[in-house]
Amino acid sequence: MTDARVLLERHKPRIVYDALETYFADSAAIWTDSPHNTLRRADGTVLAKPPKLRLEFLGPHSYEDRRPVLADDVIGETTRSYAAHASALHRQAFYRDRVYGHAKRDRHGRLWLQYWLFYYYNDFQLLGPLFSGGKHEGDWELVQFRLGPSEQPEQAVYTQHKLAESRPWTDVRKAGTNTPIVYVARGSHANYFRMGSHWTGVWWDQADGRGPQITPTLEVLEDRTPAWVHWPGWWGDTKATASPLDSASPRSPGRRPHWNDPSLLVTPPRRLAPATATLQPPPSPSVIARREGDRVILKAEGPGPMVVGARESPSDPARTWRFEDTQAMIETSAEEIWVSVRSSAAERVVVRQA
Repeated sequence: MTDARVLLERHKPRIVYDALETYFADSAAIWTDSPHNTLRRADGTVLAKPPKLRLEFLGPHSYEDRRPVLADDVIGETTRSYAAHASALHRQAFYRDRVYGHAKRDRHGRLWLQYWLFYYYNDFQLLGPLFSGGKHEGDWELVQFRLGPSEQPEQAVYTQHKLAESRPWTDVRKAGTNTPIVYVARGSHANYFRMGSHWTGVWWDQADGRGPQITPTLEVLEDRTPAWVHWPGWWGDTKATASPLDSASPRSPGRRPHWNDPSLLVTPPRRLAPATATLQPPPSPSVIARREGDRVILKAEGPGPMVVGARESPSDPARTWRFEDTQAMIETSAEEIWVSVRSSAAERVVVRQA
C-alpha cells in the first residue's frame, strides 16, 4: 500500500467558504491556546489555562500534570467574544487553515481517508438575530473518501449537521483530478457537494461558494496519537436544548464510532424535501450601495434584519454587521461586500468611491 501520508496529501480537499463566513477550519490548538479559554471540571474547578493548557496537555486518561481526566471535563470560553478571538488566532500562520488526516480501514477491510476540520464556533444564523439555532462552542466536522483496490477514491461522505450525505466519487466536484471540493455552509459548517441553498429539514443552509477557497495544511493523525485526539472531554461548554436545531459542543474525533470504522457514517443520499412543494430557497436581496470615503451606505429590499459582510483580503474571515432594518451605514475600505436580508443567499455588491 502507498504510504498513508502520501494518499492523504494526494486527496486533500479544497475548502470553499460562504461569502459571509466568520470562522475558518484552523488548528485545534486555537481552542486550547486561546487566552480566553480554560479547562475545568463540571463543578467549575479550573484545571489549566494557557500557556499550561495546550493540545499536548490533553490525554485519554490523565493530563500532562498527571491529574485524572473525567468525561465531563470541558474547555470553554470565558468572555463569549467568539468572532474576535477566532479572527485573532486565524491571522497567525501557526494556526491558520488546517485539516487533520486519518487513514483507517473499516470492518470490511476497505481503506478510508478521513479529513477532520475544527472551527472555533458554530454560528448557524437563520434569520439574523431574530431566529437562530445550533450555536455551540467548538465544532468538529468531517469529510471522508473510500478508496478502491487501485487506491483511487470510489465514495465520498460529507457530514451535514447531525447527518451525513454519501455520493460516488464521480459525482464529486474537483479541482484538477484528485482534489475534491467541499462547499461549507455559512455558520453551521455543514459540508456540501454543491454550492447554493440546501434544505436541512428545518431551514436553509447557505453555501454560496463566494468566500475564500483554501487548500489547507495537512496534519496526519494516527490511530492512537497524538493523545489529545482521544481526550474524552468536551470541546466547548454549550449544552443542547430541546430545539431540533440545537446541539452540544463536540467530543474529540477519536471518541466517535466512525473513527474506528468509517463505514458507520455511510448513509444513502439525503432527500430532505421542503415542508411544502412550493417552498423555495430565499432569493438574493436587491441591494443599492454607494461609498463616501471609508463609509458605505446600503439599502436593500425585503424585511430585515440585514447582515452585511466585508473582507479586506481574500484569505480573511468576513467582518460582519447586523442591522434590524434594511438601511445602514458601515465603515470599511473593502470594495466588495455581501448583503443578506433575513435568511437569503448573500448578494455581492461592488462599491466605488463616490
